[in-house]
This record gives sequence, structure tokens and C-alpha cells, in this order.
Amino acid sequence: MKLMQRLALVALFWAQVEGFRRQVEKTGLRGPHEPKALLEELENVLGAGHREAAERRLQGLEDDLRVTFKALPKNQRGALEAPSARYALHRLFNKRHGWQIKGLESAGGSWNLESPVLAMGDRVPPQMRELFEDRLGSYGLTLHELAVLAATMEGMFERDVEQRLAIVYGERQLALEAKSNWDEANALMWNYVAAFVTGVPVENLTEGDVTRAARQFTFRFPRHAEAQELLFEIAHEVVGSAASDAVYDFALLQTILSKFGQRLGALEDNECQVMKTKLTSLEYRGGNGLVRLGDFYADQEHFTEGAEYLRSSGVLDESDPEDPKVIIPNYLASPSNCVQPAGYYSICCFDECEALMDQVEKNLEAPMGTAEKIADVVSGLASASQPANRTLSPRLLQLLDDVAGHHGGMVPIHGRLFAQWMHEAYPRECSYPATAQRSSLDNDIGHVEDSEKEKYAQIAKKHENRTTTTSTPWIMKEELVDQKAFESHVKSSLRGDISMFSAVGFMGMLAAKLFLGPRHDKEKLP
Repeated sequence: MKLMQRLALVALFWAQVEGFRRQVEKTGLRGPHEPKALLEELENVLGAGHREAAERRLQGLEDDLRVTFKALPKNQRGALEAPSARYALHRLFNKRHGWQIKGLESAGGSWNLESPVLAMGDRVPPQMRELFEDRLGSYGLTLHELAVLAATMEGMFERDVEQRLAIVYGERQLALEAKSNWDEANALMWNYVAAFVTGVPVENLTEGDVTRAARQFTFRFPRHAEAQELLFEIAHEVVGSAASDAVYDFALLQTILSKFGQRLGALEDNECQVMKTKLTSLEYRGGNGLVRLGDFYADQEHFTEGAEYLRSSGVLDESDPEDPKVIIPNYLASPSNCVQPAGYYSICCFDECEALMDQVEKNLEAPMGTAEKIADVVSGLASASQPANRTLSPRLLQLLDDVAGHHGGMVPIHGRLFAQWMHEAYPRECSYPATAQRSSLDNDIGHVEDSEKEKYAQIAKKHENRTTTTSTPWIMKEELVDQKAFESHVKSSLRGDISMFSAVGFMGMLAAKLFLGPRHDKEKLP
């Protein structure tokens, strides 16, 4: 009976140790002051309607954020600080819709400069911005709170749709309460899409702007026929019956157009895949993700950006200045391949590296890992150009060891060096990371001149049979998404290891005492 009691006590002790370990590993030690529930504060500031609208979106957003959130470094509250929150939200909207949110994108590769709340701009109440800024600055954001911020931003995007559609109604001389058949609804939505894709920000939009945008749209937007098909497809899905037989009111049209904005990225990505196929056929070494600039300009239908624009956008590899090359994934991600609608975001090519990063994060569940663990994970990940379960090259393994050595034995996965390594591993899917601030040339793309095309065509011909490096240059320069939080995570991990060691040792001593103590004491008696 005594033996069973002792075993039960030991099991209890080990359960306590395991609970302590999980608390340290998952959330860190909680601070003494916990903030109020964010949804409750949101309701107090903006009313029950805002809370209810956010709640409807929360579950899906939490699910989409969970993997990245779990892998990012956190503070003592188990929450993300501003740089990590900004990074997580940037990836969320890019993966969901191909959106590059203005104010969430990195600044020349840096995530440490600004809060993600700045992306909300001046089109939300100041109390809302102050609420999120205070929460970020004082506590950081948990997974749930990050999803609340994402839901609030989505609501902000829908408000933009509502305001723009109201102006379109005015341009068509319709009351907002009016009911429309399919022909009228289609005309309303078409004018909205024209003003959205090629127009001006909603705060400056006039009815005359809508008219001009609709008149010019088919000339300015090459995929207008596909956009028209997408509108009809979404209308059919939303109405739940034949779209051409339904009656449409303002709220129904707003729903359809919100979904259109969310799915336009997938439509645009079809063109991105056409460009990628063309670029990979022009690679000067198979599979290296590089195209000589002269060969790039040989396709006059798709590739017309000037060399200075490509250089300033981080698209050119000029490690060999006599033989410049276009980096395929960097070109696909460049602003010239984004639709720049008049709103909060640009619609760009989907980042194929995101799915690979998701798998790395899912396997590690931590901000860093050993070189061996990461190599094992990545070797099993297939992409459009790399098979699963491949053997990584000695160069890739050595570079990963170098990154680990740079950080004292572990590889942080949210930083420039690991992004550079992923480009080495997947040169067609993962962008080569910037090492300096890029110029902002979104509105000054500049088309290549014939003389410039001829110049680079001659260079490409001259170097056609020349043996040069087959990959982009490796630069041992690090920039972590959140340097401060990562350093805190490393210190916390060390403290956790020490605490675990102490706790296990203590429990071991108690267990030994339980089993051996009485008998050992008897042996000591004379």
C-alpha cells in the first residue's frame, strides 16, 4: 500500500513539472497586471456593433494566424510586440488575398520601424487607434488580440467598399434604397470596379471620377473580361440562385464587391504564373532563378521595366556588374506587377515562399531551431520546382551551419539570413532579401528604351557561353523581424532550461527520498 502511495506522489510531482514546463514553453511567466479583454474595450470605445462585427470573423482569423503566431518570439505575457505583430498581419493578408497592406509591408526589409496600427490611417476613429496602440505598447498582442486587430482592419476595408459604392450610386442617380435587376446591378458593380482599380482614394472620389474610370477601364485593365466573369461567379455564389434573376439592394452589392476585392488577387496571380513560366524558360542556368537582363528584355510583351527601376526595386543581381541578371521571385513580387487600387492595399502576386515558411514554422513551433532540424524539415518540402524528400547540397548545409554559428548554435527563422537561405534552397519561389533600403518607385516604373534593350541584348550575347556563379551572392548580414523579442526569447529559454533542470532535480530527490529514505535511515542506526 505504501508503495502505491509513493508512486502516486511521484506521478503528481511529475505532472506538476510537466505543467510548469508547458507554461514556460507556451506563454512564458505571466506578468502581475493583465489588461481587460480587448473586445470588451472595443465595445466600450466604439459600441456593440463593432464588437459583434469583429467577433464574426475571429475564429477564421485565429486559425490562419496560429502557426505563425506560435513560431514568433513573444514577451513575458506570451504576446507579440509591434514588429512581430506587423509581420504576422502582413503575412496573413498576403496569404489570404495577395494583398500588400499599405503600412504593413517591410521598409527595405526592416520590420522594426513602425506599429501595424499605422496601416489603419486616419479613416478610423482616433479612439480605435489609441486603443490598439496602447495595448501593443503596454502588453503586446496575444493570438486572440491579434485576430481582433485583423478583424477590425477587415471591417475598415469593408467600410471603404460601402463609401465607394455610395458614390457610384450617386453617379448612376440612384437612391441607396433602390432595388436593381441584374442589368442595373451589373452596371453599378462594373462602375465600382473601374473606380476601385483605376480610380482615386475614396475620400477624394467624385461622381465624375467614376464616369471617367468606367469609360477608360477596358483600355487600362487588360483582364477586364476575366474580372467580369469573376463578378458574375461571386454574384451567383452570394445570391444562391441564378444571378441574372435576382433582385439586388445596396447591402447585397456591397457583399459581392467585398468578396471581389478579396478574390481579385487570385485572378491576378494567373498572370503572375504566366510570367513565371516565361521567366523560368529564360534562365541562364536551369533552376537557379536568374535571367540575364538582355534575355529578359527579349520578351517585349511582358517585361518592359527600365533597368534603374529594377535595380531600385531589388530585382537585379549585379554581383557581376558586367552581366546583370533578374531574380525571378523578386521580379514577380515587385510593385510593377501589382494592381494598385485606390484603397488600403495593393494586389500582388501570391508569395510562393509563404507555404514553405508555414511548414517550417509548423514543424518548429518556435522562433529558432538547430541547423539539423531545419535541414530535415526543408529537405522534405516540395515546391513547384523542387521535389519532396530531396538531399540538400553540401553548400546549403554549410550555409545553414554558418547561420547557426552566427547566432551561437541556433538558426532564427524570422530574419534576413534565413530568408536568404530559403532563396538558396528555393531560388524560383523565395525572394532574395534586401540588404539596404529600397527606393519607392511605385508610381515611376519607367519603360525601357530601345537603346537600353539593345545594350543588354549585346551583353547577354557576349556572355552566353561564359561560366559565372550560378546563384545570388551570399551576404552574412542579419536583420531579425524583432531583435528585442528574439533576445528576450533566448534569455527566457535559458531561464526555462535552468528552472526545468532545478525542478527535475528537486523532484528526483523527493522521489529518491520517498523510495529510499526510510530504508536508508534505518541503515544509519547503530
